[in-house]
Amino acid sequence: METPSRMSTEQGVIILQYVARALFAVLAVIYFNHSDGFFFALPAVTPWVLAGSYLGLQLLFLLARVPHATLLASGLDLVILGVVILIDAGQPPPTMALLFLAVLSNGLLYGLRRFLIMLAAAEVVLAIVMPIRLSYGDDGGDLLNPAASASLFLLAALTVCMLYFGLMIWRNQVLARQSVENAWRDPQTGFISRAALTSTAGWLIPLHDRLSSPLTLVLVHDDDLNALADAVGQRLRRSDIVARYDEEHLALLLPCTATGAAEQLLADLRASRPGLCAALLTLHSANAALEQVLHHLQTAMPRTRPDEGHWLAHATPL
Repeated sequence: METPSRMSTEQGVIILQYVARALFAVLAVIYFNHSDGFFFALPAVTPWVLAGSYLGLQLLFLLARVPHATLLASGLDLVILGVVILIDAGQPPPTMALLFLAVLSNGLLYGLRRFLIMLAAAEVVLAIVMPIRLSYGDDGGDLLNPAASASLFLLAALTVCMLYFGLMIWRNQVLARQSVENAWRDPQTGFISRAALTSTAGWLIPLHDRLSSPLTLVLVHDDDLNALADAVGQRLRRSDIVARYDEEHLALLLPCTATGAAEQLLADLRASRPGLCAALLTLHSANAALEQVLHHLQTAMPRTRPDEGHWLAHATPL
């Protein structure tokens, strides 16, 4: 499913949050209008006043662009929900589920840290609200009445659910981080992937062009790719960039390296891997795309042979 780019932005997410808040506020008003009454003696217009004040303040946060607006909006959610749970005559109060949704949505949108902050704040709100409800609902007996027991059970169940979803958020963050690392690093050779090389070259090639500094790109082949990777890793300079190109080749991006210096580096590498073959091209312009240069080097590789005089091919300039 494709979403409009406007809804993918941070401002778009904030607008969607406001729409969701407005929807839940309307649902809460409808719920209170069809309930028998409130937990305390309050005017019938109370839900409308709360909903209007809440949505007005949220709209102010949305339009005024005050610092930390999203955090203030989330804090207002907890305060209003605390009041709503307090006046809800239901036993247990169904509006307590809205607190669960507020905590979970913050975790999904802003990550584990915000989730933990909202969870702690929600527990503080419940620690204030629930004793008040229980004290007013106490019939004087030694044991909790069934309604109070049901409320405490719902509180415990929602808390456990919030902790469970927090664990899932943490797990998803770990898996997402691992997937990014795997996409940027080849597990067999330990070097960066071809996609990572393309991304790196996207800024490195124009930089060398502005500095009028030579940048040499090399495609290296060896029948034993793992042994080749070990040899390259031992002779790698700190400035050199090595990537897995395909099943049989490594790509070397050699910054500030002219053709002669690249030839010497490859000769030293061939001393440890006699069957090595390579094709190189020194870039002097940022006009050529990396994939175009790599394809050009790959077409030059068939001119190479493992013997001493033909192991290195110089690709024609693009």
